[in-house]
This record gives sequence, C-alpha cells and structure tokens, in this order.
Amino acid sequence: MELEPLFKYGLPFLTAFAVGLLGRTRRIGFWGGVVASILLTPLGGFLVTLISGPRRIKVKKT
Repeated sequence: MELEPLFKYGLPFLTAFAVGLLGRTRRIGFWGGVVASILLTPLGGFLVTLISGPRRIKVKKT
C-alpha cells in the first residue's frame, strides 16, 4: 500500500482544515483561515490566522 497520495493530497487538506478550526476563535473565522491556508500554504495561513487576533466578545445590554 502506497502512502504517497495520502501525504500529497490528504495532509494539506487536513492541515488547512485544522487552520480553519483555529480560525473559529479568531477574527478571520473558519472559512477565512481555510482560504488563507489554501492560498498561502498551511504555514502561511496559520500565521495569518494567529496575527488576526482573538474574536471580540459581544456584550448584551440588559
């Protein structure tokens, strides 16, 4: 069983998905993290996601 297709296609997909999961708690969001990691490689997307800063918390006025 050859593992080359897994590393060639599966690993970049999984890392882009992982960056998207990290982006859920950041200003960039899930899809922004996924798109950034596809366009800039997963490492570049990871850095952009980290630089985007944490998501602002909405305070309800009662």
